[in-house]
Amino acid sequence: MTVLGAILLILGTYLSAYVAYQTLLFVVNALVADPRPFTPSRLRFINVLIPAHNEELYLPRLLASLETQDYPKNLHRVTVIADNCADGTAAAARRFDVDVLERTDTERSGKGHAIGWTLERLDLDRIDAIVIVDADSPVGPGFLEQLNLQLERGDRVIQCYNAVANPGQSWFTRVMDVSRTISNDILHPAKRKLGLSSYLMGNGMCFDTRVLREIPWNAFTVGEDMEYCARLLLADQHVGYCRHAKVYHQESVTLGQASSQRIRWSSGRFQALARFGPSLIRKAITAGSIVCLDATLPYVFPNPSLGMNLTILGFALSIVFWLVTSEMSFATWFAVLAVLQVLMFVVGALYTKDKL
Repeated sequence: MTVLGAILLILGTYLSAYVAYQTLLFVVNALVADPRPFTPSRLRFINVLIPAHNEELYLPRLLASLETQDYPKNLHRVTVIADNCADGTAAAARRFDVDVLERTDTERSGKGHAIGWTLERLDLDRIDAIVIVDADSPVGPGFLEQLNLQLERGDRVIQCYNAVANPGQSWFTRVMDVSRTISNDILHPAKRKLGLSSYLMGNGMCFDTRVLREIPWNAFTVGEDMEYCARLLLADQHVGYCRHAKVYHQESVTLGQASSQRIRWSSGRFQALARFGPSLIRKAITAGSIVCLDATLPYVFPNPSLGMNLTILGFALSIVFWLVTSEMSFATWFAVLAVLQVLMFVVGALYTKDKL
């Protein structure tokens, strides 16, 4: 086999595993029923942490959405961390009935450090659960109530439904809305139905405070969510998912605006993979744990856009291979992978509010 043929074989096998896994989750979500609703036996005290760096514009929107939650006032509290701010973030927060902590540390900057700094200053013995929400992300009605319900189901770590706040603003936000919808309404619920672990997405993360005492927060890279998630998995603590507790992230309007953020997220993901990937795979093999093996896949598999881009690249190279060798099998293979991914995208679009 030629070098090009070997490259196509490796790339096609990798993408086939990714597409097969996604297809399995789509099928499971369609065929397996959601868990039955029930009434919780108790209400927990929940503290919402909001790391905010120069967020005076969008922070009031989030605080207003938390202020109107139908959850006992004496059983929840909001803490805003004005982290290395050069604007009026702290002043904007103080217009609401919330706790405001101002932090200035340019050497240890970033969301991970802000979270760790704040957790050291809270009395976790008086708090049942900590929820971390990005400052530009309003929450939906029943947010705290649904998290309490999920904690009652037995989850100690929960990832919330992480939606797009401005889906109709541009072509890019529409595409991201479909991508987030696929994740929120299909992939995460399917993993839960199979008894598998979800993964943390940085925004809308809920932790039973017992977990934070057992596994202290020490995730300070640009991919703090993936880093802490890996530590949880290595400690046999899996991530649940709450489809009805929703946060709405303010998405970048153009690809250009989003590029630097995506590159930063990807670098954090690759850092987490390099640091924790071998340990997670070794644990999955030695413990014979499908749950642990599955939990490594978000670190290994591409996101939807990268998956399609790699498929297009593979198809283009397979056309070159066909012109040289008259062999069409690779081109057919990558064409089928592309069609399956397009179909999954269409299904995701049908789940969105603005389907057309």
